[in-house]
Amino acid sequence: MDGSFGLRRAQGRPLIRPSARTIRWTSFALVSGAGALIVWAGAREEGDPTPVALPIATALLCVWLCFLFEDLAAETVGASPTPLAFRRALRVAVAVPATVLMWLAFTWLGTSARPTVQMVGSMLAGIALSLAAGAVTVPLTDSNRGGYAAIAIVVFVLLVLPVAIGRPPSIDPATPPLGDPFTYWAAITSCSCVVLALAHMPPFQRR
Repeated sequence: MDGSFGLRRAQGRPLIRPSARTIRWTSFALVSGAGALIVWAGAREEGDPTPVALPIATALLCVWLCFLFEDLAAETVGASPTPLAFRRALRVAVAVPATVLMWLAFTWLGTSARPTVQMVGSMLAGIALSLAAGAVTVPLTDSNRGGYAAIAIVVFVLLVLPVAIGRPPSIDPATPPLGDPFTYWAAITSCSCVVLALAHMPPFQRR
């Protein structure tokens, strides 16, 4: 176990910089700015951004994550013996913490209260869903533009579905369209993690 960990650590060091460099940080800055503006507008005049503004801002961050596995450095590092799952894990280790920190900044900007369990659950579910959608759609496109297809999945699950079948229609994390918040967000997170794991198994990988 220690030998395997040491090998992965040695393989990961030279891959962190090219992988991190090709993450779309400019898009992250734009998405973060747009999300902050949305949350700020929702919190104006003592308004509560939690039911609408914060979910939209969260969805924007998840949309950015849809492109995480469009690795422009794949051709450079793909010839190495490092598995694709490990290379992607490096990208996740860089991008997801940045996403979580920005989301926490959104909650600080929009409300003085701590993030609720429902808010955290929806954020974690959105991250897992985005990674799973990207892992499934990116290998299916020869042009390596599967992020756009992943966006359609994420927007449908996080925004369209709650409005379409919710009674009443709502994108508030506290009022999911089906069941109670814990069960709903846990189900999305669990299913997304299973899909993400399956997408990195040899039978389902294209590269």
